[in-house]
Amino acid sequence: FTQDQSGKGAGAITVVKANGDQFSADASHPASAGDTLVIYCAGLGTVAPAVATGSAAPGSPPAHVSATVTVTIGSQPAPVAFAGLTPTYAGLYQVNVTVPSGITPGPNVPIVITAAGLSSPPVTVAIK
Repeated sequence: FTQDQSGKGAGAITVVKANGDQFSADASHPASAGDTLVIYCAGLGTVAPAVATGSAAPGSPPAHVSATVTVTIGSQPAPVAFAGLTPTYAGLYQVNVTVPSGITPGPNVPIVITAAGLSSPPVTVAIK
């Protein structure tokens, strides 16, 4: 998902700092190495435990994506901490990753999610 709902450009991404502060990532509020990114998306496939179509996702235990999910930020692999349905929402997935060090900073660093061998179109995030 993207901020302007076009499917291109800045992703619908929340930055979570180590101290718990959270904000939407944009050029004025970039992420840094070590931050957690919560990337909102759709279409990652089946989850366990199973959730009926149109039903709100459970919070405990959370519904994890069954397929392996990988993420690259600026072409570098980012560690995935969670990939699954967002608790209390129907059909909304989230992928939580840690921003690796060594990414070239910029306002439009590409992010690609891959699940079950299929890659998403890139969205971008600001990295400082």
